Amino acid sequence: MNILFVSSEIFPYAKTGGLADVSYALPEALRQEGEKVYTIMPLYNDVDRDEHKIIYSGLTFEYWLAGVRHQFDVFYKEDNKDELFVFNPILCNRWGLYHDQFGDYGDNALRFGLFCYSALEVMVRMKLKIDVVHVNDWQTSLIPLLMKTRYNLPQKTVLTIHNLAFQGIFPKKVMNELELDWEKCFKFNGLEYFDNVNFLKAGIFFSDHVTTVSKTYAQEIQTTKFGERLDDTLQINSYKLKGIVNGISTEIFDPKKDKYIEKNFSLETYKKKNENKSLLCKELNFKEEGRPLFIFIGRFTPQKGVDILLEAIDLFKTYEANFVILGSGEDLYNHAFGTLIGAYENIHIKIGYDEAFSRRLYASANFLLMPSIFEPCGLNQMISMKYGVLPIVSKTGGLKDTVIDFTDIDKIEECSLGLGITFDEYNIFWFNHALAKAFALYSNKNKFEKISKHNMGVDNSWKNSAKEYLNLYKS
Repeated sequence: MNILFVSSEIFPYAKTGGLADVSYALPEALRQEGEKVYTIMPLYNDVDRDEHKIIYSGLTFEYWLAGVRHQFDVFYKEDNKDELFVFNPILCNRWGLYHDQFGDYGDNALRFGLFCYSALEVMVRMKLKIDVVHVNDWQTSLIPLLMKTRYNLPQKTVLTIHNLAFQGIFPKKVMNELELDWEKCFKFNGLEYFDNVNFLKAGIFFSDHVTTVSKTYAQEIQTTKFGERLDDTLQINSYKLKGIVNGISTEIFDPKKDKYIEKNFSLETYKKKNENKSLLCKELNFKEEGRPLFIFIGRFTPQKGVDILLEAIDLFKTYEANFVILGSGEDLYNHAFGTLIGAYENIHIKIGYDEAFSRRLYASANFLLMPSIFEPCGLNQMISMKYGVLPIVSKTGGLKDTVIDFTDIDKIEECSLGLGITFDEYNIFWFNHALAKAFALYSNKNKFEKISKHNMGVDNSWKNSAKEYLNLYKS
């Protein structure tokens, strides 16, 4: 089977979140199953062409929209011509994928509309024999619509919703800018959305299959609470909606060979995990003295539960424990956390994205804090488990599907999922109650280590999920 996988970001070339990780790992897992997978993404300015050995393919083409000529140049990896990139000045000449310090780019509809057109043009012009086109999130959601209303292409389409909160909502004037057929496209079961256009909504209606990144989230988004005003649309299309939990790349996230961590370790050399912790505590001037280490890694947005973290800081400072918070996001939260840098001897805060530091945190930590209000899937909890960390999570979305509270099982060895601490109600009381359970568990060194080692052995790879996608492609 030949698959075209289209994404606005793919690790390691461009990344703002979990979409990039998935867009790298799933195609790789599908290739390991013997499938032919082409990937395509924009060749943004900040992609290092030399480092990644990205070269010009020799293909340049023009496409006219609304009387404007747009030029596209196609590139690929020198050592893997199935990894494709498209360059267009409007799409790619930016520092930042979707926004800058002033907010979202005002022409994002045009930018990613052009990307959708170019992906299809590459498929047609390069004569790729594609069976399934797999698109991701709003940035590529026009592709199923274009395939059915403009190109009349026969390939099956699959849309994956990684986070329903981001939908690509724009003024309806983009219909003309992108030469979209008003009669075929601007309707309830298409782009029309409260007198605007909604790219994701169109993708849901025009795709043959719709997936989201966990089974629980697939149910949640059909409710008013989590549906982001598309719950009716998703209920109508529930017959083609399926939840497939994400995996992680066990090649990238492996403490046995992770190049970023001080001491590589495995189940057989588990004690070296504690050496990582000691080295980190020394670097951050933490008192170690048998204290547990809690970490948070993520975007500073309400979704990720940062409000409850800020509320809990006054509690953190009183505990005989160490805390590290790594992330960045909305200016309000960047400022709030920024004012706390260096304020407490047991709390270290770093604002920004730092892949190397995040790996060292996973390798050193005992507990991961992930108090999300909602979480389509979440990767951090699965990454942390690979490094022997116990996640503390709210029971929502993919967190509910991948983490079981250690008090809810009798025999650790019979559990196939990761173990951690979960809480139902999103408030400071139940969050603090979860921390109290963590302290109690950590005081029982034998039980804690047994669970930590169990988590390292849990299979959160893409292998099973890739097979589910293959079955979906063939259905």
